[in-house]
Amino acid sequence: MASSMESAVLRLLETGLGLPPAEREPWLQGLTEDALVITRLRGLLAAESAAGRFLEQPVPSAALSSAFGLPETGDQLGAWLLGRELGRGGMGVVYLATRADGTFTQQAALKLMRGEFLLHDAPVRDKLAQRFENERQLLAELSHPNVARILDGGTTATGVPWLVMEYVEGVSLTDYSTQHRLDMPARLRLFCKLCSGVQAAHQHLIVHRDLKPGNVLVDAEGEPRLLDFGIARALGPQAAAAVTRTGVQAMTPAYASPEQMGHKPLTTASDVYSLGVILYELSTGALPYVLDGLSPAASEQVICHSQPNTLRHALWAGALPLTERQQRLAQIGGDLERIVQKAMHKEPTRRYASAQALAEDLQRYLAGQPVQAHPDSVGYRAGKFLRRHRWGSMAAMLALLAVLVAASIAFRQARRAEQAAADTGSVNAFLLDVLKMSSPYNSGSELSLSDALDEAAGRVNAHFGNRPDLAIAIHNALAQSMFSRNRLEAAENQIKLARSLSNTLYGPDDAHTVESLAILANIRKDQYRDNEARALFKDALQRLERSQQTGLPLYTDVLNDLGVLYLLGEDYAHAREYIQRALDRDTLAAGADRAAQEEHARTLGNLAHAERGLGHLDRADALYRQAQPILAALYPDGGPHLAVILNNRAKLARERGKLPEAFELQQQAVAMYRHAFKGDHVMVLVPITNLSAIALLTGRVDLAVQSGEEALAMADRLYAREPHPYQINALVALAAARLAQSDRAAASALLARAVKIKKLLDKVPASTARRLHELITRFCDGPAAHGDGLCVAAPADSAAPA
Repeated sequence: MASSMESAVLRLLETGLGLPPAEREPWLQGLTEDALVITRLRGLLAAESAAGRFLEQPVPSAALSSAFGLPETGDQLGAWLLGRELGRGGMGVVYLATRADGTFTQQAALKLMRGEFLLHDAPVRDKLAQRFENERQLLAELSHPNVARILDGGTTATGVPWLVMEYVEGVSLTDYSTQHRLDMPARLRLFCKLCSGVQAAHQHLIVHRDLKPGNVLVDAEGEPRLLDFGIARALGPQAAAAVTRTGVQAMTPAYASPEQMGHKPLTTASDVYSLGVILYELSTGALPYVLDGLSPAASEQVICHSQPNTLRHALWAGALPLTERQQRLAQIGGDLERIVQKAMHKEPTRRYASAQALAEDLQRYLAGQPVQAHPDSVGYRAGKFLRRHRWGSMAAMLALLAVLVAASIAFRQARRAEQAAADTGSVNAFLLDVLKMSSPYNSGSELSLSDALDEAAGRVNAHFGNRPDLAIAIHNALAQSMFSRNRLEAAENQIKLARSLSNTLYGPDDAHTVESLAILANIRKDQYRDNEARALFKDALQRLERSQQTGLPLYTDVLNDLGVLYLLGEDYAHAREYIQRALDRDTLAAGADRAAQEEHARTLGNLAHAERGLGHLDRADALYRQAQPILAALYPDGGPHLAVILNNRAKLARERGKLPEAFELQQQAVAMYRHAFKGDHVMVLVPITNLSAIALLTGRVDLAVQSGEEALAMADRLYAREPHPYQINALVALAAARLAQSDRAAASALLARAVKIKKLLDKVPASTARRLHELITRFCDGPAAHGDGLCVAAPADSAAPA
């Protein structure tokens, strides 16, 4: 039992030592191992941290050297003279060594156990020594130009193991590709050489288990060398049993396979997955998953159950310079996307059978031949053939294409011409009526196009009484137009008509009917009828699920919209649940249209909002930075969706104490909102309120007052008939600005009105209630507050939120 526990501790210790000291305690708290194992592990990590200052020196301390006979710079081990330190990992430290026996001149990398591990008890030391012996035996069996060779090995007089490897003077795989500005074909050819080295290890039944760019050095001749077999394992029944028994594996999570994260027995397929991750990073400059700050359990959930962005989408969302990004986008085709997807498949049996098979498919891709990752078909193979023999096939292809197109057009025209003409004529007549209504000669006064659309809503039945399918589409379109202009009652009338027609024509679970239901749910959301909106959204999801229509974009939209509803109610945990489900389904395909790109960016922004609400500020910032470039490319002159990202990034910067950045972002957001929405609109009200608060924090009191007054006037106009929490937010923002001007009378009146509105509402967001309570508390703690009626009533009227 004790031996089993020490084995588990040892394997966990290697992972823990690879983490920065600040991240170790959260990592420990996320472990699910036995309490005794975690207690023992915590003690060992604490001891290592306490000794850290002198152990980080390149020369071991005198105490360790005398007690264990550790070599120092200038000492000789076998035929090797120890030089400067090259680097260190979880268990070992590597020194530059030169041959000193006079036979010939040679440099090498000498790996030695880190001195602090000799402080542990005998079982731990024995297992560390066994690990070094394991690496030495594995490397001794390998001889390949893309694998660093072992040259020598032994133990010191006191039993400390060491091994000598070929010294590779180079840089990591990714750094080499960046420094030499390799295009995609050159990157793929370099990667194929790495696959060759991994294949050699697999042929000797060795699984590396820690493939990553840092363990691949590329020399000046452009030859990659695979290094660091310290956690490699030989395949076989005993190795599998050892993994199962300990239940823990050392790894680098960002490159680890789902089965490795799940502590399952490994095969060569695990290394194939890691190669897929490296290929993804070489292609896009980014990793497929963002794991920063996640616990081991959360990292496992992400890797095992979510899908990464496609290569092209990762490039769009990444931080590469525009010219390089465009170059790579032009060089990445659908076949390369499929190769990466096959290599990184969640199921090991559906990946490439070997590293060699992966390399061979990449070579076929480079040669323009059909790849194994693509579903086979006559059309696919024919297309590849035509591209390889372009000029010889061009004339025949054009002739055949002309015949096929002509035949197709004739067939479709014969079947649909009559109906299409009737539909087009009907819709055109309706549109002409809309345009005529905007003429002052027909309406008596000049109407805007928006007013004309509102007037036209009553004429839909007259135009499409015998075509309910067209009437449904037009009612839905009119409802969405009215909804976007905050004409909620008019939008509701249109959507009820569409829903009734659709239910009769298509049935309750058809996508047309569910779309109307989802639009009504969004209307209820903006009417602040959260319970009704939530029930409608969930009803829409259930209808799509029971009719097996979850593959429709509509299903993803409803998941996202329900998440937004939870965001507005500041229920960030439920919001993240639904938005993450939407994002998991919303894999942006290569060549995705404008609407798909926009929806994907909005979903990223919504998920960032949820993460920010949960306090995961770094994760939120990363998501916002993924979403913004997509929307900026779609809307170079700005737009409402981009303004949402800017507004929320301003909030995030404010929470992180970056007030100048927050103020600049908020100003950009307000300007963009004003350009998109004319007149009173909730999408203008909220950012102006936020601008007032941020202006006050940055000392711009006059601007805070001006923005606060504008926000309050707009809120009062928008919610003249029914009070709303946004009025409280505007009142609090203006009251804070007046208090900064020492105008206590004005501040008191504004706060008293906010308290009154709060009493009229059934529900107020926690953040709104908290801001009101905090400002009243600050007001009442100020001078001459004892006689203020607000402060006398404050304990009852403005209790802090629960």
